[in-house]
Amino acid sequence: MAETCFVVEGVLAEGAAEKRKPYREEHLARARKLADEGALVFAGAFTDMSASLLIFKVESEDAARAIIETDVYMKAGVWTDYKIRKVTRAV
Repeated sequence: MAETCFVVEGVLAEGAAEKRKPYREEHLARARKLADEGALVFAGAFTDMSASLLIFKVESEDAARAIIETDVYMKAGVWTDYKIRKVTRAV
Protein backbone atom coordinates (compact mmCIF):
# COMPACT_ATOMS: atom_id res chain seq x y z
CA MET A 1 0.00 0.00 0.00
CA ALA A 2 1.38 3.42 -0.99
CA GLU A 3 1.83 6.06 1.67
CA THR A 4 3.00 9.65 1.67
CA CYS A 5 6.30 10.55 3.30
CA PHE A 6 8.36 13.71 3.44
CA VAL A 7 12.08 13.61 2.69
CA VAL A 8 14.15 16.36 4.24
CA GLU A 9 17.70 17.22 3.24
CA GLY A 10 19.25 19.39 5.93
CA VAL A 11 22.33 21.23 4.70
CA LEU A 12 25.15 20.91 7.21
CA ALA A 13 27.32 23.88 8.16
CA GLU A 14 31.02 23.96 7.39
CA GLY A 15 32.73 22.02 10.19
CA ALA A 16 29.45 20.39 11.24
CA ALA A 17 31.18 17.31 12.67
CA GLU A 18 32.73 19.52 15.36
CA LYS A 19 29.93 22.06 15.58
CA ARG A 20 27.31 19.41 16.35
CA LYS A 21 29.15 17.83 19.30
CA PRO A 22 27.52 19.90 22.09
CA TYR A 23 24.05 19.27 20.60
CA ARG A 24 24.36 15.73 19.28
CA GLU A 25 22.90 13.81 22.23
CA GLU A 26 19.86 16.11 22.46
CA HIS A 27 19.36 15.82 18.68
CA LEU A 28 19.64 12.01 18.73
CA ALA A 29 17.36 11.65 21.76
CA ARG A 30 14.66 13.60 19.95
CA ALA A 31 15.20 11.52 16.80
CA ARG A 32 14.78 8.31 18.80
CA LYS A 33 11.56 9.68 20.34
CA LEU A 34 10.19 10.62 16.90
CA ALA A 35 11.12 7.17 15.59
CA ASP A 36 9.41 5.48 18.54
CA GLU A 37 6.28 7.53 17.81
CA GLY A 38 6.38 6.47 14.14
CA ALA A 39 6.98 9.97 12.76
CA LEU A 40 10.63 9.43 11.78
CA VAL A 41 11.33 6.56 9.38
CA PHE A 42 15.03 7.20 8.66
CA ALA A 43 17.72 9.69 9.67
CA GLY A 44 21.41 9.94 8.93
CA ALA A 45 24.17 12.16 7.57
CA PHE A 46 25.87 11.73 4.22
CA THR A 47 29.44 10.49 4.68
CA ASP A 48 30.86 13.68 3.16
CA MET A 49 29.04 15.66 5.91
CA SER A 50 27.35 17.89 3.33
CA ALA A 51 23.82 17.19 4.54
CA SER A 52 21.55 15.07 6.68
CA LEU A 53 18.74 12.98 5.21
CA LEU A 54 15.54 12.45 7.16
CA ILE A 55 12.35 10.69 6.13
CA PHE A 56 9.17 11.51 8.00
CA LYS A 57 5.80 9.81 7.97
CA VAL A 58 3.70 12.74 9.15
CA GLU A 59 0.39 14.25 8.07
CA SER A 60 1.76 17.25 6.17
CA GLU A 61 4.75 19.19 4.92
CA ASP A 62 4.02 21.74 7.64
CA ALA A 63 4.39 19.00 10.27
CA ALA A 64 7.77 17.99 8.83
CA ARG A 65 8.82 21.66 8.71
CA ALA A 66 7.82 22.16 12.35
CA ILE A 67 9.99 19.23 13.41
CA ILE A 68 13.01 20.59 11.52
CA GLU A 69 12.52 24.20 12.62
CA THR A 70 12.41 23.20 16.31
CA ASP A 71 15.37 20.82 16.17
CA VAL A 72 18.45 21.84 18.14
CA TYR A 73 20.59 21.39 15.00
CA MET A 74 18.58 24.09 13.21
CA LYS A 75 18.52 26.40 16.23
CA ALA A 76 22.30 26.03 16.78
CA GLY A 77 23.24 26.49 13.12
CA VAL A 78 24.43 22.92 12.56
CA TRP A 79 21.91 22.85 9.73
CA THR A 80 22.08 26.01 7.66
CA ASP A 81 19.15 25.28 5.34
CA TYR A 82 16.83 22.46 4.36
CA LYS A 83 14.63 21.23 1.56
CA ILE A 84 11.45 19.17 1.97
CA ARG A 85 10.13 16.91 -0.77
CA LYS A 86 6.93 14.87 -0.73
CA VAL A 87 7.28 11.28 -1.92
CA THR A 88 4.93 8.35 -2.29
CA ARG A 89 6.41 5.31 -0.60
CA ALA A 90 5.65 2.21 -2.66
CA VAL A 91 7.72 -0.38 -0.79
